[in-house]
Amino acid sequence: MSFSPSIYGSLTRKLFKVWNERAELPNKQLVRSLPYVFHDMDVYPSRSQIHEMIHCANHCSHRLNADYLTFGEFCVYASELKSSADYDDNNISHLQPLSKCDIPEHRKVTLSQQKESSKCLETKFEVFLGGSCNPTTWRVDTAIPILKSLGITYYNPQVSSWRPELIELEWNAKQNADVLLFVIDNQTRGIVAMIESAFICGSQRNLILVFNETPGAGTFIEGEPITESEYKDIKQGQSYLQDIVERHGIPIFDQLPVALACVHRILREGIRPQDLSREDNAMPVRNGHLPLGDKLIRLREVFDSLDNDNTGEISLSDLRLAFRIITGRELSNNNLRQIAVGKLDDEPMDCVDDDNNEFKTVNLDDLCINFEEFCCIVTEFKAQINENYKFSQQLARKLVYLVEPIQRLFDWVSKSFRGSIKPSSSSQQIPYDNQYRDIYLGGSCHTSTWREDIAIPLLKKNGLTYFSSQFNSWSGQRIIPIEAATIERSRVLLFYINNTSRGLSSMILAGHYVALGCNVVLCIEDLKDGCIIDGEKLTTAAIKDYNRGRAYLSDMTTRVGLPVFNDIKEAVECCVKKCISNNNNNNTTNFSYQ
Repeated sequence: MSFSPSIYGSLTRKLFKVWNERAELPNKQLVRSLPYVFHDMDVYPSRSQIHEMIHCANHCSHRLNADYLTFGEFCVYASELKSSADYDDNNISHLQPLSKCDIPEHRKVTLSQQKESSKCLETKFEVFLGGSCNPTTWRVDTAIPILKSLGITYYNPQVSSWRPELIELEWNAKQNADVLLFVIDNQTRGIVAMIESAFICGSQRNLILVFNETPGAGTFIEGEPITESEYKDIKQGQSYLQDIVERHGIPIFDQLPVALACVHRILREGIRPQDLSREDNAMPVRNGHLPLGDKLIRLREVFDSLDNDNTGEISLSDLRLAFRIITGRELSNNNLRQIAVGKLDDEPMDCVDDDNNEFKTVNLDDLCINFEEFCCIVTEFKAQINENYKFSQQLARKLVYLVEPIQRLFDWVSKSFRGSIKPSSSSQQIPYDNQYRDIYLGGSCHTSTWREDIAIPLLKKNGLTYFSSQFNSWSGQRIIPIEAATIERSRVLLFYINNTSRGLSSMILAGHYVALGCNVVLCIEDLKDGCIIDGEKLTTAAIKDYNRGRAYLSDMTTRVGLPVFNDIKEAVECCVKKCISNNNNNNTTNFSYQ
């Protein structure tokens, strides 16, 4: 490669080596290569994180629909992922939204009844075969023969003649199964299957998900070609589900036999889907919840604030200030010498005095760096700070180990003379700042004006803050971590699935947060016969599919004791009551159901 960036230390050298082995163009890593570059570093971002990286890089560099990262941008993202991998290692305990509720007594009773009901099932199946049904034949053609050969028991919900009493049987089979295998096929819309998969994922069950994505507009589903408008909705719903699942560290499969082999290993070894690796032919995900784009945006904001003349460069003296703004730490003279050496093409002796403390012939204002170099510099020296911090933490733990026996002796003596003093317990408080909101307004957008006409006036009247997905500039075809983090900083989540939209993505998102135990309020309206969406009249089969999804989401939500309305004003008023009630109780983390 002809491109040779400024390398300032051991980390940027390592990153450039990994980068250079796969880069197809000078200073450009194409999006198709990015997952494999990260995998070479033993870090595993999700699809939505890759999407967020590209989106935010384009935003910061004023590129239009570019499909690549530069080396400096890559450095920022790679260091964040690597640092998180070293500390977290795919721990999903972070998934604790602000809206997560304590389980109230009436819901405990409901869940207890469900568990008792599931115990009544005489036969326990190891695998539940969920997902697309008629006219698909993936169960009888592939899944069942392989499971039989492996001696694995299964429950097949697909029957030639469905009857209502099968609902309870299927529910119990799902509650008792060790692994829930769901296949989203491209022969059906898969509305219920996607909502159910999102719910199961939020319930932290062993989910194995296989995707055969819808090819495009014109694809025949149940004998009907889907339009461009519906294809976009289905595609977005599929992407939302993928992002939700990967956010929990669960790999997604595109080959059913590979997924079945992983099911076998999960059952045989008692591992989780999150433990699957590339050796299992799985595409692992680690720390898929981590927002990355905001890190690059922050660097760009600081850089631009010091580039007063809009030259695209800042001086080394400005760099020192920028680094302090970002990290709270100072770049030393030795750090600046390293940077100057890189800028002066290996002429270090002209830059420093005999004592190696100050620059001799170079003024810091005479040397400038661009944003690409700025990203590399911040990555390198921020990593050095983190390494020093890790060392100090390890040293502190060793000191604690040495001091603890003396402390225990002191505590014993103190107890003998003064009696024991027990510290008072207090619930963990989440600090409130302008990033937190009372209510998240999710659900139908576009032609609907329910937010402006009903919700926002009521919230403002009661002095409540809100976040609206309609006004989120990051909204798109995926749930990127920045947006998910915003949702999870809201205390009450309102989802309105109205009768002027298909509502698939909103139903998937709502089902997931219901399962997570969040304080969700739903308002659901059925589609009417002959309804028109995006200027297109929906077919009878399509209306039936989307209404079935609405019915499933409503049933699933009421089963766990959460409110479902069919009037949006009543739903907003319910949200207001929840917020006011909790404000009066001075409780910032837990909510009671109304």
